[in-house]
Amino acid sequence: MTVCTIGILVIGCGKKNELPQVETVNQNLNVAIYAAMENEGEITPLEPALLQECVSLDKIIHYDRDGDYITVPFLFKDSVVYAEITEANIGKRIVITVDGEVVTTPMVKMRIGNGACSFLISKEQAQSLFPRTDIENLLPGSK
Repeated sequence: MTVCTIGILVIGCGKKNELPQVETVNQNLNVAIYAAMENEGEITPLEPALLQECVSLDKIIHYDRDGDYITVPFLFKDSVVYAEITEANIGKRIVITVDGEVVTTPMVKMRIGNGACSFLISKEQAQSLFPRTDIENLLPGSK
């Protein structure tokens, strides 16, 4: 009779997996998506807006990997139109505005059929958009 012993050694690399910091905001924002024109690195929104909604935000999130940037996740109510916009713009930039101010100009990578959208904003943008929220509470070393 042969007896075999198998040992498994698990070694973790890097930092421990930490959960993201989440701050409740319960706020509405006017968000619009525009087609974009790119000229020598400058991106300009093209009128009219492809989609414009007042979206409800429950929370904002900070992931350690994002440095001082904060993720703003939300859902568009009109997920059908949003899916059409993302599908028609795969490989192209779009412009996302909040209350008329450009916050990001992402490259569309795929069709998004469920209405889910998010964007990254700086600490300063977050303080401006969410004045009643303690943004410092989300950032590394602030606790």
